[in-house]
Amino acid sequence: MVRSVSYVSGMPDRLRPEDVTTVPKFTEFARQELGLSFPLGKGRRNAWMKYCKQEMSTQSWTFLQLTTAVLFIKKGRRSCHTLYGILHYVDEAGDMQARVNKDLENHNLQVNVAAALETERDEGWRRRLSLAQGQALELVYAQWRAEQA
Repeated sequence: MVRSVSYVSGMPDRLRPEDVTTVPKFTEFARQELGLSFPLGKGRRNAWMKYCKQEMSTQSWTFLQLTTAVLFIKKGRRSCHTLYGILHYVDEAGDMQARVNKDLENHNLQVNVAAALETERDEGWRRRLSLAQGQALELVYAQWRAEQA
């Protein structure tokens, strides 16, 4: 009978980002996703855990942000050979996630405005909704929604 690597190591099949709640679990997640080696020796493990906790408290990072950085490195094919290297990508990964979220919000706003233009008959509102851009579009759409309610 052939056993999987995760079975032999004693870890569950796959850690998901939401399962990571401690530094050892984060270390195992990074090892699983990026193939990084676990710090060998009790002194190195303790130094890594202490450093990671210190950086998390100093930078106000969460484990979700750390796992996002791991996935960012994996998806973007970034070069990262150590666990300490992951911490250098946390801010960049957060910025990328914020841009993705903003693009998604912008897309949803455009879809909502298009639906509003299909139903709106007042030429003043149609003109305002079709000509506004950026934050002004958000404001105009919010005003239109308030009037419709």
